[in-house]
Amino acid sequence: MSSEPAAVCGKDSGEQSAQHKQSRTMYPRVFAVDLHDVDGDRFQDSRQAGFSWYVLTTTLLVSLSVISIGWSFGVVNVSKSSICQISPLGPGNTHSGEFPNRIPFSNSAWTIAVGILAVGGFLGALVSGAISDSIGRRNALVVNNGLCLAGSVLMGTATTAVHFTLGRFVIGIACGVASGVANTYVGEIAPLKWHGFYGSFFQLSIVIGLLFGQLAAMHATGGTGWRIVVAFPGVFSLIQIALLPLRVESPRYLLKAHHINEARHALLTLRRGYDVAAEWQESLLSLDVVEINASNVRYHSDQWSATAAAASAVPANDQADATALDKNDSKMTMKTKGHKTVDDNVAASSLTFAENMPVERATHVSGVWQTLCGRTRDDLRHLMACCIVLMVLQQLSGISAILFSDSGVVRDILDPFSPLSAPWTCVVVCGTSLPAIFLCLACVDRLGRRALLLGSLGGMSVCCVLISAGLFYGPNSMVMAAVFLCYFVFNMGAGIVPWFIISEVIPSYSLSAATALCCSLYWVMSIATGLMVPLIENIVPQWLFVIFGCFTLAGFLLVMLFVPETMNCPITEVVKKHSGNIHVVVKPYRRLNASGSIGGTSRSLLELFKC
Repeated sequence: MSSEPAAVCGKDSGEQSAQHKQSRTMYPRVFAVDLHDVDGDRFQDSRQAGFSWYVLTTTLLVSLSVISIGWSFGVVNVSKSSICQISPLGPGNTHSGEFPNRIPFSNSAWTIAVGILAVGGFLGALVSGAISDSIGRRNALVVNNGLCLAGSVLMGTATTAVHFTLGRFVIGIACGVASGVANTYVGEIAPLKWHGFYGSFFQLSIVIGLLFGQLAAMHATGGTGWRIVVAFPGVFSLIQIALLPLRVESPRYLLKAHHINEARHALLTLRRGYDVAAEWQESLLSLDVVEINASNVRYHSDQWSATAAAASAVPANDQADATALDKNDSKMTMKTKGHKTVDDNVAASSLTFAENMPVERATHVSGVWQTLCGRTRDDLRHLMACCIVLMVLQQLSGISAILFSDSGVVRDILDPFSPLSAPWTCVVVCGTSLPAIFLCLACVDRLGRRALLLGSLGGMSVCCVLISAGLFYGPNSMVMAAVFLCYFVFNMGAGIVPWFIISEVIPSYSLSAATALCCSLYWVMSIATGLMVPLIENIVPQWLFVIFGCFTLAGFLLVMLFVPETMNCPITEVVKKHSGNIHVVVKPYRRLNASGSIGGTSRSLLELFKC
């Protein structure tokens, strides 16, 4: 990727430079530098921070929780006879020690065992926001990995169908919690300029988990080898339990929890070598307060800058004094002044930072209902509607019917006498989607979110038409080519952007609730499509992808009209522009010149992709 900073919200480089110079005068300078680097003019605004190995390794570590989601789906995404001896007991079956080689399952019991993962995912996602707000994003992931480890052990040691199903349910809850907390954590630590890059690792991890989970399930067919496969997510959990506590907590969460010194340390660690004053200011503005007293914020930043500079200037033999200075700084806590009446009788609260004063809560966490009804500091109804629609569209696009080998779309066009044909096709589909995700990683912070979403949903609409035509008239080769292409373009936008755009449009005070709601709806729609797809296939199989094509076309139109561009835009700016009731974000004729020439119209059409 290019090392040149991208334009912020469509501004050219000149405007961006002027804005950065203005921010230097607005915000006091805060550095994570050594003594010889105190010259502030040499440091860039942290909102334009580039690639960071620390953030990348943290994101990769968090992604292990997401790989467990894909793995848990993938290991049961083949026929029952291929999932490592999980089938009814027969006269030729033997036992290996205390654990049987095969577990007796009826068809209905197996269906419940497979589907209960999504039920657990729904419940886990529903409580993920409350957990992450109570104990922190990082700590929530650590605790959740303990739950994932327990589910893995239950499945690996299962001796009955109920035992195995219980393990699937427990690990499903862990997957649901991970789907909500992992996105929130990565979204809050990622730099603005690379937010899409790091956010795209969620879908990449799911696809990797699906791919290798299916491969492992198909090859571990002897004896009790399937137990190792289904319990393998426990290995990912152990790695995270050991290493995640060594990473910093989300600075925005620490601010919400009023751990000021810890938030400072976390932000300086994540943005080493950058001026973080402006980003700190924006983090404060994202708190749920009526008004922030700018002079008090500047006062705190001045204190912070002075403390950091003093700590850098202390010689090695005066480390005790430096430690004492840091302890004094850690006593600075957040306090809310009482509401006071101003000339216009508008109540306001201000944030100050005082020494040796008890913490008085200046913020509170907005719930789902308050956010949906617009009863928060900012009216987030439009932005919440966009997040919900994008998340629901992932399942309504027909991806479940493509990925799962029990779907008749893949099964019926392959040789019925080759039972591994459909699973291998699903493996190849996942494998060929990896280049699409890597291409999205390279383009998401260059082309923007709208361009990728529109291209992805438009391409999927075309693919659904081709699949439907092939199912009606043939040939089967066209259906298979369209299936591959459909999942490829899905991972170019519609499968990636919805996961991280939530943290780009929702402020910190409502982020956990919004993420929990959207992820819960994702799991609900996963259950609904899992129930409806077989029903539709039994009634009108050729029309299945006609229905999915209608949904993707509707999604294309909704994105074009209502979803704002968020690339390189601070949350405060997105909320300022698009708060309120649902409204159209594209005004295609506002750039027409006075004569109404074609040139003006051509320029205006670009707003369909970048508004």
